[in-house]
Amino acid sequence: MTHFQIQKTRNWAYAVCRILLGAVFVYASWGKILDPAAFAGIISNYQIVSAGTGRFTALFLPYLELVCGVCLIINRWSRGSALIVTGLMMVFLAALGYNIHRGIDVDCGCFTLNEGATGSMWVYLVRDILFLAMTCYLFLSAYVG
Repeated sequence: MTHFQIQKTRNWAYAVCRILLGAVFVYASWGKILDPAAFAGIISNYQIVSAGTGRFTALFLPYLELVCGVCLIINRWSRGSALIVTGLMMVFLAALGYNIHRGIDVDCGCFTLNEGATGSMWVYLVRDILFLAMTCYLFLSAYVG
């Protein structure tokens, strides 16, 4: 492969990851923005933060996800968005892993606020590891080149 072909492949991979993750974060934010009380309930199910911190997080986090997602999609401030999204994925993974370790099975609250939703914590963990790999690729591409 020539240098031009490698760069073209990198640009394509960066754009795909950027747009896909941006869409995921925009989609994930929408229900949380519309129903912050339900999202606060999901956060409290994790049994990690206080009720006050959970309510603040339920109000703040969805807008952060929305802004970062939009920035990734439109490729504006993508370096900062990649950094924030990478940090968020690390926090999400830590929360899931901690609850798996404690044997607490909760709905992750990523894409649905239905407390009756079922799913495997291990599936959520693997999915978020894949998202983290993509965010790390974005972060490294944005900062290292």
